[in-house]
Amino acid sequence: MASGILSTAVSGLMAFQRSIETTSHNIANVNTEGFSRQRVESVANLSEYTGSGYIGTGVEVTNITRSYDQFISGQLRSSSSAFGEVDSFKRYAGQIDNLLADPSTGMNPAIQSFFNAVHDVANDPSSIAAREVMLIEADSLTHRFGVISDRFAALKEQVNSDVKSMTETVNSYTSAIADLNKRIAADIGRANGQQQPNDLLDERDNLLNKLADLVDISVIPQTNGMVSVLMSNGLPLVMDGLVSTLGVKANDFDPTRLEVTYTDIRKQEQVITDKIKGGKIAGTLRFRTEILDPAQQKLGAVASAMVIDFNAMHKTGYDLEGTLGDAFFKFTGVPEVPAISASSNTGTATVTAAFAVNSADLNTSDYLLELNGGVYTLKRLSDGNSINLTNTAGVLSAASPDVLPGITLAVSAGALNGDQFLIRPTYQTANNLAMNITDPRKIAAATNLHTDGVTALQGDNSNALSLASLANKTGMFGGTASFQEAYGQIVAKVGGLTHAANISASAQQSLLNRATEARENLAGVNLDEEAANLIKFQQSYQAAAQAISTASTLFDTLIGAVR
Repeated sequence: MASGILSTAVSGLMAFQRSIETTSHNIANVNTEGFSRQRVESVANLSEYTGSGYIGTGVEVTNITRSYDQFISGQLRSSSSAFGEVDSFKRYAGQIDNLLADPSTGMNPAIQSFFNAVHDVANDPSSIAAREVMLIEADSLTHRFGVISDRFAALKEQVNSDVKSMTETVNSYTSAIADLNKRIAADIGRANGQQQPNDLLDERDNLLNKLADLVDISVIPQTNGMVSVLMSNGLPLVMDGLVSTLGVKANDFDPTRLEVTYTDIRKQEQVITDKIKGGKIAGTLRFRTEILDPAQQKLGAVASAMVIDFNAMHKTGYDLEGTLGDAFFKFTGVPEVPAISASSNTGTATVTAAFAVNSADLNTSDYLLELNGGVYTLKRLSDGNSINLTNTAGVLSAASPDVLPGITLAVSAGALNGDQFLIRPTYQTANNLAMNITDPRKIAAATNLHTDGVTALQGDNSNALSLASLANKTGMFGGTASFQEAYGQIVAKVGGLTHAANISASAQQSLLNRATEARENLAGVNLDEEAANLIKFQQSYQAAAQAISTASTLFDTLIGAVR
């Protein structure tokens, strides 16, 4: 009897010791990121049959499990990806919105001040002071265009840096997940599949959550305890213990623009920039595509239209010396439209592009010039529409009824089928805008000469009035907007996207908070509950110890009686 009591009490003592150890482990990891509360599972030992009935033989610890729900974990990863995307997009969009809409940095005040100065010259065309102010305001205008363009370039570099950093982080997470896969499978195999390495599983789940914050993923459990991790586009990142990697490479046309690459386990690389869905990487790339590039192109369109129209009008007038007006603005260093050869071209041809005289045809898209079957086509990248071209002695023109987007194109000999050229009509204009006139007497405010046929009429302001009227000319974007209205459309578009992103981010934040709360309710450590469990298990342990003491006393009594 004493032996039976002893073995039963010892089994309880060992079970309660495991419970105390597990409770202590929970308390110690209350602030550990990703930790799931653990508990001891036990069953009663098989009872022994006696003539008086079945006598219990104690307890056996069968497993130590963690509080885990696959659905809740998947929901948390999905919410992390969705929030990561909209939050990254929102943070970047807010920077552009603040830049363009702020009166101290935006273009509207500068455009208005410039045309006000042109009006002042029209009111007193012989005033050197008024002409000086016009030149100062014009220089301020070009400077403001340059400041915004420089800020766009800085944001582009920031996007490149962040994308590069995030892809490196993805690779570190996937490598760690693959390593944990191997360790988890080995530990499960060691236990013949009966017990789970809870802390390793928590560590892997935590890494999966962090990975989901960067890119949308699907997690597929395997029977051996490993998981396969796929991006939402179907490309695998982790297959058991094998890892594919993300990276970056320079765009074929623009070395300052980084593209995301995917390299599989066979070391085959492909560009997947347009295939990235969800997470901070997708949000950052979406900002570049939907806000940064269009804003820079539209800003350049405003600058281009001002240059073309103002210069054309200025050249029709006469300055104070009776000399026909020169170009008022110039481009610094690169007067032509960028026409960039693809790095994969096999031919030797070069393409020259320049602005045409009609600003109404300007478009804010980039274009891809391609030679296929001996025929050139110009593809508008914003919507994929193509313009068929004819080649006349190296001069490319649009086949009727199409028209070129406010530019002229010429190509040298040596092109081969498949060659491509990226044409960016307005992308760099704002950065290249500068003054061409520095002498106030060179402002061509007049359209009539003095009777001597040499000097301009001192009071003639007719060309200055024409120049000032350009402020209200609705020639941009299909003849629907003036310069200021066109810029206002940029601000409105960015502001609308930013507002929508803020609303979306708030909604996704709520969903993420709910998913996080659901996970915490299930798996989080409650110190009050653990403290209560600790007292309960301590008392149980002491009771089991008392049972052992009782068994010892009975055994001693039995030995004494035998003697």
